[in-house]
Amino acid sequence: MARILPAQIKSWTAGDLHMSKANRENTEHFYRGISTDTRSLRSGEIFLALKGERFDGHNFLRQAIAKGAGALVIERSHLESQKLLDEFSEEGTQQPDLLLVDDSLVAYGQIAAGYRQTLLASVIAITGSVGKTTTRRMVSEVISSQVHTHETVDNQNNRIGVPLTLLEADDDDDVIVAELGVDRPGEIKMLSQISKPDIAILTAIGYSHAAFLGSRENILKEKTDIISGMKSNGLVLINGQDDSLLSWARSMQEEISIWLVFNEKPDPSQTHDLSYFWAENLVLSPTSTSFVVKTSLDAAIALPVQIPAPGKYLVRAAIFALACAYALGMDMYKAAEACTHFHNTGNRQNIVKFPTCLLIDDSYNASPESILSALETLNLLAKPGQRKIACLGGIRELGSYTQDLHRDIAKTLKKDPVDVLYLVGEEMKWLLQGLQEEGLHVDTHFYSTTSEIIPDLLEDLQADDVILIKGSRYYEMEKIHQAIAERFSQA
Repeated sequence: MARILPAQIKSWTAGDLHMSKANRENTEHFYRGISTDTRSLRSGEIFLALKGERFDGHNFLRQAIAKGAGALVIERSHLESQKLLDEFSEEGTQQPDLLLVDDSLVAYGQIAAGYRQTLLASVIAITGSVGKTTTRRMVSEVISSQVHTHETVDNQNNRIGVPLTLLEADDDDDVIVAELGVDRPGEIKMLSQISKPDIAILTAIGYSHAAFLGSRENILKEKTDIISGMKSNGLVLINGQDDSLLSWARSMQEEISIWLVFNEKPDPSQTHDLSYFWAENLVLSPTSTSFVVKTSLDAAIALPVQIPAPGKYLVRAAIFALACAYALGMDMYKAAEACTHFHNTGNRQNIVKFPTCLLIDDSYNASPESILSALETLNLLAKPGQRKIACLGGIRELGSYTQDLHRDIAKTLKKDPVDVLYLVGEEMKWLLQGLQEEGLHVDTHFYSTTSEIIPDLLEDLQADDVILIKGSRYYEMEKIHQAIAERFSQA
């Protein structure tokens, strides 16, 4: 539990702090953490009133006071703040302290940044266009096998979520694993300066968020800004098979410490004299992924890894995790053994066996890179003679790349073919064009909404079908999983 002093929040935010005479004279006066939600607010905590398009924490200040808030962080220009300030009394004993700031969201980040500086824990920050959450979960699984670890909860990786991750850590934590996402230019730089990473991981540079970042070059700049808040002795781990990241690493190798991660042993010309980790002897099965991890840092290391889930996308996540363990001086064989306990969260290549079919629910979200991975897994799991059905929703936020990247899915389907395609969303019209250009003849069905797929798919299901569900969250592809589950529960 965070223990925050009045002088600290005043110093970190440069806000105006109003305290009763009794609280000022009490040298032991402190706050028992911080909350932005009165529903979970505990007595003695700071309540910070955030404002958004659809909510305003200032409307809940009275509830916060009733629940025993130790302090309120409020915007000085807000009408409710002015009312509380008018009611404030130097002699008041049952009132919370008031910290007036210009912008409560900015203050939240400032408090988190200040609190992070009081922690002895190392911070591992993870960003990239694809694979952030899987990598974060794998790193946390491996690191927590040997030290006390705190990680980002769910998908809390934005301007509110990253401060929350830091402020929920405490003195007992040895490592904090934080996922850094982006939904506007400059966000990764800001989150890096708040979290001050000791180790930064860059998973890949793709096309996600191109709609508002503009170009792949801008995406690279945004993601690599993760080093802006890094400590002087920090370490960056990057995907060595991403050409744009590899080029960036070459340009930065004299300024920062960089290690590369490869899914297979690289050609020496690829490494540019940088240290690297790689995988050998990869074996994929419907239930597991196994391989051996080696590193140029120590020729004696050969770490056997087995992950209880299928997918090549898991290999790089595990190598990132083991590279972190190596950098932190951990027992490497114990770290490798921890991979056997990994499990993904949410609908990320979740394998579900039904009485007469196998479902791969990867409906959490979609990017061009993750669709390639999902189709690869579909082909891995389908045995000879089984029909492969792919239910694919359009990929959002690709901006000017939308047409080309949807057409390119046809090239993936040429390498990893399917028997039946159920497509949803305007974006998938470009995939239809791509199929024609590639000369692929696939039994294809096109719909405007996910709900329209369901009756046709349920009627079409045959024994031993293997079904993939994949698409942007906008299309709610998880509804297909729900419908299939309901059908078999009724049966």
